[in-house]
Amino acid sequence: MTESIKETVKWNKHEIEEKIGRDQFKNNHLWTENFYFVIAADSQFGYIKPPVQRDPKDWKIEMDKAIFAIDKINKLYPRPQFLVVCGDLINEMPCNDTVLNELQINDFKNIFSNLHPSISLVCVCGNHDIGNIPDENSINKYRENFGQDYFSFWCGGVLFLVLNSQYYKNGSDVDKFAAKQDEWLNEILRKYKGERIIVFQHIPWFLSKPDEEESYFNIKKTLRHEMLEKLFAAGVTHVFSGHYHINSTGFYKNLEMVTTCALGAPLGEDPSGLRVVKMYENNVIHTYYPLEQIPSSI
Repeated sequence: MTESIKETVKWNKHEIEEKIGRDQFKNNHLWTENFYFVIAADSQFGYIKPPVQRDPKDWKIEMDKAIFAIDKINKLYPRPQFLVVCGDLINEMPCNDTVLNELQINDFKNIFSNLHPSISLVCVCGNHDIGNIPDENSINKYRENFGQDYFSFWCGGVLFLVLNSQYYKNGSDVDKFAAKQDEWLNEILRKYKGERIIVFQHIPWFLSKPDEEESYFNIKKTLRHEMLEKLFAAGVTHVFSGHYHINSTGFYKNLEMVTTCALGAPLGEDPSGLRVVKMYENNVIHTYYPLEQIPSSI
């Protein structure tokens, strides 16, 4: 009896199904069958309490929401392929209070490490993770703690791209880093043009209309239109983001821009929650669920 067969004998039926599910979709360039993933945004440990009330080391509210969300995700059936957190993992910027920044990073890691092993965690960097005007130190610190700030991966025949949107918002102090991301993005869009491609980033290109006025919550118009056309021409169908703390959607041609409400501190009518994205062969359907309304099966 080989070692692999011995291991299989030890597994129960559910564990075997989990392993088959992982192997079938992850790193697979070919479409096999429908699958889904989950989006959270702006967990942002340390943001909720107003300054007057804030204990500088108290972000229990955000932590409790994240713990609840992880538990709900782990209990989903079937389990999602991955959970992506669309930026602002924590609140304290690296250029401010180093001690608070590191405490929040550690708490984020401790809580999200409880995600079921079959569910990959995908982290997207936000402005609070690397600073409104990132520098080389803040980028390197993020990479040491969470991995690359831009990268790609395949799942179930779909190419997913993770972008560092702060390079587009204000990359003045990291122009070499920003240039490398542009070079990488241009090459990957050229190489896989026409494939199914979905993008994750923190700051949305726009909230509801491609021609809306520039604000803190979107990217400047000239760059916005250039990038949207580039992504659309390559075959990108969806861009998922956070940052706004409010749910919002809009279209550039057939490319849908989807902004997800905050897991930590929502600013609109929608409460804290998660977005479930179902991938079909010729369609993508996404639904936002308040934490208390997350279903047990998808």
